[in-house]
Parts: sequence; C-alpha cells; structure tokens
Amino acid sequence: MSRIEAVLDQIATFPERNRLVWPAAMMVLGLGALAASLILQPGSHEWCYFLGHRFGGPCGFQSATGLPCPSCGMTRSWVWLARGHVIRAFTYNAAGAILFLGVEAMGVIGAVRLAFRDPDKWRIPSRFVSSTVIVWMVGPYLLVWIARMFGVNPLPPH
Repeated sequence: MSRIEAVLDQIATFPERNRLVWPAAMMVLGLGALAASLILQPGSHEWCYFLGHRFGGPCGFQSATGLPCPSCGMTRSWVWLARGHVIRAFTYNAAGAILFLGVEAMGVIGAVRLAFRDPDKWRIPSRFVSSTVIVWMVGPYLLVWIARMFGVNPLPPH
C-alpha cells in the first residue's frame, strides 16, 4: 500500500476525535458572524463603518445594470439584527436576516454538540435543510429582489 493510500484510509475512517471538527467549525462560524456584525457599526448615509471608516463601496451590480442588487442590504441586515433591531434588519434584506439567523442557529448547534461531545446531537434532517434553503432562495431572496425592481421596498439611497 502506498503512502497516499494509507493517508486516504485514515481520512476515510475519520477517527472519533475528528468527528468534533465540524461542530467546532459550526460554532466558530456562528461566533465569527456575530462578532463581525457587532464590529461593524451602523452609521449615517446608510453605510456601515469599521473603526470609523466606511465599509464597502457602491454596488457594482447596480452600477453596471441600473437594477437593485439582490444582495444589497445584507450586511446592514446582519449589523442591525445583531443589535436586536429585527424589523429594520428584515427591511434592509429579509434573506440576509434569515441567513444570519440560520448561521447563528448553526453556531448554537455546533456549541451544543461540542458541549455534549456528540457530533450527532440535534441532528437536522437533510431534507429539511435543503427545502429550507430552496424556500429561502425563492421567497425572501428572489421574490423580494423582483419586488424591488418594481419599486416595492426600495432600499434608502446611498
């Protein structure tokens, strides 16, 4: 057996101690998203600020097409939701707010799995996850974007 085959066999067997890597990654992602959302500060003129400097620039999609971007407002939705402003977050971008809640739920699940040292605790059926993602993509992401193209719930100008 070659050295490569031996390494692949080790990876394929995925030792028990390594089964907690994914829950740890889930928890770190949830904490990182929350920390990033709290580090960015909401500010005037509809921008977010990092250490007093404006974060981001003009939307390239909107500049190129003249249409509202489907992702515009996502960062602001995370920043406001992390501060508990639910309605404001959903107004900026409902899909972004739902995505933030999903990432934070994933972080909590990862933390629980680590605390109990059980990588299968609070397992969510894959059908539920995939159908939720499909509904998220069609509902708050795609339909809200189409509505914005017709002037419904436009973002404040920036």
